[in-house]
Amino acid sequence: MFMISVIIPTFNAASTLPETLSALIPAAVDGLVREVIVSDGGSTDSTERIADSAGVEFLKSPAGRGQQLAAGSARARFPWLLFLHADTVLKEGWIRESALFMRAVDEGK
Repeated sequence: MFMISVIIPTFNAASTLPETLSALIPAAVDGLVREVIVSDGGSTDSTERIADSAGVEFLKSPAGRGQQLAAGSARARFPWLLFLHADTVLKEGWIRESALFMRAVDEGK
């Protein structure tokens, strides 16, 4: 079984983060997404509250997307990393496509 850590860098992303997180629910139910890390660069809106309400890990990190991604990936516990912008909503079918890709990589194709 493939296991993904999702890392989402944020900065005042309260208006878009709920939809981004909602799109991950089916993959979490299937067991593909094992953890979601919101790596925040100093938000002053309700980004932290939204992450907490969703049950995902909220990590305070230095501002700057690269630093936020590095902090999130250093915290990740699973072998596959999926980096998402806080305004990205994954479309139906992404779970299947991701699993096919990971299987091909693991099989050396």
